[in-house]
Amino acid sequence: MIQFFKCCSIINVSLLIISSIIWWLFPDFTYNINNKLFSLGLSKEEHNQIIYKTIGYYKIVIIVFNVVPYFALSIILG
Repeated sequence: MIQFFKCCSIINVSLLIISSIIWWLFPDFTYNINNKLFSLGLSKEEHNQIIYKTIGYYKIVIIVFNVVPYFALSIILG
């Protein structure tokens, strides 16, 4: 189980970092891609707020469901 949570944590944190960097470096690109794929008709400010919240929620989910169980099992099993 420790290996499972370790691998999940590494994969998810990597995805979080990559998506954050892409959004930070290329905000117009992400806006255009999301506009073409989903046709939501959002302004750039609304799009940035949604992306920022989504990345924040994803970070919380990673911490709660991957990182904390990994550290808890590591501490318990020594």
